[in-house]
Amino acid sequence: MILRTAPDPCGRTSRLRGSGLAAALVAGSFALAACGTAAAQDSGSQNPAPVAASSPAGAAAAAPAVDDGRTAADEGSPQLRLDSTEEEVHRYRKAYADCLKEHGSGEWAGEKPTPAEKSTYEAARRACADKVPLLPPEMDPKKNPHYADAVRREVKCLQGHGFKVHLIPPQASDPNTISWTYDSLPGDDVDIEKIQNECRVKAYGGGAAITPGPA
Repeated sequence: MILRTAPDPCGRTSRLRGSGLAAALVAGSFALAACGTAAAQDSGSQNPAPVAASSPAGAAAAAPAVDDGRTAADEGSPQLRLDSTEEEVHRYRKAYADCLKEHGSGEWAGEKPTPAEKSTYEAARRACADKVPLLPPEMDPKKNPHYADAVRREVKCLQGHGFKVHLIPPQASDPNTISWTYDSLPGDDVDIEKIQNECRVKAYGGGAAITPGPA
């Protein structure tokens, strides 16, 4: 299977199956699992989505809240849990990617999308907003009042494994806008995904299957 690379929110390189905006966004939609932070920047759509940075976050944030903590904009979106399986995550990602393709957003001709391809993608993203899986509340900075503590635990765990990462201080007065990023990538002999998964579970109490990556 041919893999292509694309930059992710942590300044590293994510390997994506396939190509095009659909693959990139599906990868981005789970970027929180990689840095624990992108959701703080883009949590409204639960797609911590730095690969495709735009999201319906504004619409979600502005929508009136419902009793269970979800916003009206979240209604109908699939809800992931800390104990969600790899199969569940894959199924939701694939459904979202398929929806984007059905709305005309797929592969692009060059290395970067053209203005027309970006426009098509934005329209597809809006049409498929209810297919974007919502992260578990524990991994959502807008729903977990202790999210910042979890991010710090995650970073401490990664550093304990020798990863060169550092915290990015919160923005403004919201402590949950804290994030982290890589200073440099571990060597090729390091199983980055395995260690990130272990540290995510240690930080949030679960979420091993909610890894960054495509469907």
